Amino acid sequence: MFSCSIRLEVLAGLFLLLLTAPFAKAVDWPPIDPADLAMKDVPQQPGAPGVVLLREEIDNDLLHFHSTYMRLKILTEAGRDGYSDVELPYSRRIDSISGRTIHADGSIVPFEGKIFEKTILKGRGFKYQAKAFTMPDVQVGSIIEFRYSLRYDDNRFYSPEWEIQLDLFQKHASFKYIPFQFDSASHYLTVSHDRAATGVSWTSYVPNKEMQPKEVKMPIQYSIELSTFDVPAFLEEPYSPPQRAMRYRANFYYTSGSKEEDYWKDEKKFWNKDVESFVNHRSGVQEVLDKTIAPGDTPEQKVHKIYALVASLENRSYIPRRATQEEHALEIKPNKNAEDVLQQHSGYHDDLNRLFVALVREADIPAWLMWVPDRSENFFQSHYLSTSQFDAEVAIVQLNGKEVFLDPGTKYCPYGMLNWRSAGNQGMRQSAEKGTEFGEAPISNYNDAMTQRVARIRLTEDGKYEGTVTVGWLGLEALSRRRTAGLTDIEGRKKDLEDEVKKWLPPGSEIAMSKFPKWEDTESAFTAEFKVSGPLATSAGKRWMVPIHFFQVNEKPKFPSAKRANPVYLAYPYREIDEVHIIVPTGASVEDLPHDDMVKLDFAIYKTTQKMESPSTIFSRRDMAINGMLFPVASYKEVKEFYDKVKAGDDQPALLKVPAHAQGN
Repeated sequence: MFSCSIRLEVLAGLFLLLLTAPFAKAVDWPPIDPADLAMKDVPQQPGAPGVVLLREEIDNDLLHFHSTYMRLKILTEAGRDGYSDVELPYSRRIDSISGRTIHADGSIVPFEGKIFEKTILKGRGFKYQAKAFTMPDVQVGSIIEFRYSLRYDDNRFYSPEWEIQLDLFQKHASFKYIPFQFDSASHYLTVSHDRAATGVSWTSYVPNKEMQPKEVKMPIQYSIELSTFDVPAFLEEPYSPPQRAMRYRANFYYTSGSKEEDYWKDEKKFWNKDVESFVNHRSGVQEVLDKTIAPGDTPEQKVHKIYALVASLENRSYIPRRATQEEHALEIKPNKNAEDVLQQHSGYHDDLNRLFVALVREADIPAWLMWVPDRSENFFQSHYLSTSQFDAEVAIVQLNGKEVFLDPGTKYCPYGMLNWRSAGNQGMRQSAEKGTEFGEAPISNYNDAMTQRVARIRLTEDGKYEGTVTVGWLGLEALSRRRTAGLTDIEGRKKDLEDEVKKWLPPGSEIAMSKFPKWEDTESAFTAEFKVSGPLATSAGKRWMVPIHFFQVNEKPKFPSAKRANPVYLAYPYREIDEVHIIVPTGASVEDLPHDDMVKLDFAIYKTTQKMESPSTIFSRRDMAINGMLFPVASYKEVKEFYDKVKAGDDQPALLKVPAHAQGN
């Protein structure tokens, strides 16, 4: 989004005449091919819920509007349920909507133009709303087509991101972007840091030249256009890199004419200047520091105490954004420097991390900042000339000759690690030796995201179990659950954890939390205890089969497909350590236990131990760790084989011989 200063003067009327002419036919619809009405499936995407027959998107930065046209064939019930509702960008003003449903017999049902609010993403304690409209009387075999236009403020420009690839196969898709016209000194546009834009550019991620956008010049205006046919559907697979990074797409941006190297050289200077202005304006920092650290503290102790202080401030990024009127009433103002953060005792994520660096520097310890993307959304691409790729700043502190990456600006982030979304990705950083440069925030290791589970249960004579389960989440796992818990009340927190643990237990299990975790103590493990009971043993004549890897009874194969199109992408390395103690009923005897197991690769390990720890108690221990994050398609076979072996090991039961009265239960 860009602000502008424009004097269109004499050309204004001519632009409006030329550029609005194509939309005078908004009520007309392209003719429908009878073969499309009769279509039952699409060979290029067997079993697909639908197919896009025709699609057109236009972004017009001169008239400040976006328009979408779509014609889509519904092929299955899933397609009817999934594509009847059309979602609209929430930040734009709806200008017009029209549409209709065409049944297979050619009958037409027009759209009546009602708009409603729809929850399109809902999590524990939060939801995201969108505006939407529903196509009328959609049936399997119907064709739906609609067009809508959205407008935005006259002093704003939105460089589009074309999402060329969709979840459905597209027979024909076309895109058009009419940017600000750089053809006269009488009207101009400014981009970041008050630089005059000289043109528009784009970075595309497409497989061939036929899908590359092309500039189309006319006597009065120019546009960037793309018309493409037979666009394959995006194949969504579990544990894949972010879709935004994988789909065919094109990102547009206004540019001041710099080459890639020069652009980033300038942006590094601008960002560094902004950071230093904020950090170095730190009146009152020394006074706060004197109350926080002691003269005899080691450098690490000082940093740890400063971290705790900053983490204790109100985190505006974590609480719902206040309305402007409420912020004025509370006299909350934007933080322009470290002093402001201290005075208001609050700040957004980057404000807090900048204050942290200011305090650490005041303690005579080297500290810098790094600007990184959100790895759950995208990866940094240097040839995409836009700082919009970056999402958050993290801190770097030099201790004992080593750099330690820290993030007190992320609520509940433990000292010594980063939120995984900021780790393992390239970004822009400050440094003592080289100034501002590109660098990489380190990825965590598997011990930084650990889940430890202990089950102590007793088998009853009818094959059921009862006992306790204790779970400790550490590091990134604790961070995730504390952040979720902080968004709801105590009953909501309790239910969330009970629901999570119940998913691990045998079907029909009952669960009740008996010991609550320390919700706010980020320095400790996030540990909870539960009372559990339910069915467990499966009868096999005179014997019972008892799953001793208790927490894996509901696990499905992680990678069931033999082939893979996308790399395997895990959020972060992780480790699971499980212990299970099962007391068998009186009169029962353990006839067979699975053998100990070991699978070890360069990036993973799986180890199990099964034994009798007393004449009546089965003991099992399971330890699995993955020390990797991104695995190319070429490595899929090895990754799949590892997880398949884990699944086979987890499925091995103990065999118990039981008394006659217990047989058949």
